[in-house]
Amino acid sequence: MIRKLKPVLDLSDSASRARQRMAFCGVSFLVVFFLTPGGAIVGNMALLTFMVTLGVYFHLAWLQSWLISNRERHWEKIELPCYFLDLFIIGVGLAVASPYLAMASPLLAVVALVRGMRYGPCMLACHIAAGLLIMLLLYWLVPFWREHLDLLYANLFLLIILPTQFYGVSVKIQANSKSLRQENLTDPLTRSLNRKALEAAIWRMLNAQEPFVMSFLDLDNFKMVNDTMGHSVGDKLLRRVSIKLSIRLRAEDKVYRLAGDEFVVLSLGIVREELAENLGHRIKSAIAEAVDYTCPKLPVSASVGVLVINSFEDTDLEKLLALADQLMYQAKRAGKNNVLVEQV
Repeated sequence: MIRKLKPVLDLSDSASRARQRMAFCGVSFLVVFFLTPGGAIVGNMALLTFMVTLGVYFHLAWLQSWLISNRERHWEKIELPCYFLDLFIIGVGLAVASPYLAMASPLLAVVALVRGMRYGPCMLACHIAAGLLIMLLLYWLVPFWREHLDLLYANLFLLIILPTQFYGVSVKIQANSKSLRQENLTDPLTRSLNRKALEAAIWRMLNAQEPFVMSFLDLDNFKMVNDTMGHSVGDKLLRRVSIKLSIRLRAEDKVYRLAGDEFVVLSLGIVREELAENLGHRIKSAIAEAVDYTCPKLPVSASVGVLVINSFEDTDLEKLLALADQLMYQAKRAGKNNVLVEQV
């Protein structure tokens, strides 16, 4: 389940959840602090521990929000554990501060529904099961909930009935979300991945600190195709370049179109310069095939800058894209139809 969840925890979702955690922790802390009789917090170790936990959780959410807003790495390392701790934190609050936070108990159903609609029926079922377990444990362990069965039954009703009503909606939303996400990450002309998908992929690899290769390529004399044979032939060439790259390279090598005749290939598992240079020449060969098939009489080729990323110190997305772009232009200035390799 974690493997399926991790790729879709995008920035917007995680940033929103970080703000929601901060709001929950802040409001809960203030409610308990002002409504608890004087000295009751200090004399109640469980309540005191919960208040400290709220403070730590608030600052953890604030740190995650800061990392995301500054496009820093490692935000996923905070998001994944927090994602699964959210219901637990709410449950602990309902157990140790029941008289003050009981009215927040419908959050269990709200969190389950929102996440179920975002991530599909499987996550909906998992969150509903967790919510039901929390409510049953509250009934079994906390006298307050045995004395307020009406509130307990109301929450059980929300956790059981609402998901049944929204199951079909969850399935449709997940299907539509997957389709829209795919369209949002796909170049409409070549059907390869686009710049937004490239940035997301590079950021994931930087977060995971996985060595990878970024091959930045530009078609030499592409303007000649549009000028002499028309833009329709130019578009056809771009589509064939994308197809040939996808066919001739490995399944792990992903092709992205940035703009115009600029493409990027991301490759995992290549850490040596000689392998990276071989990759660059395979890219050139794939493009030569596309050119021979589309406009064989024109001197169209490719200049390829291959950047091998093994170090992650003082490295970010913008810097890597700029380095790969500069390397490609060095290959073009060296006479075009060249491959240059550099390691960082």
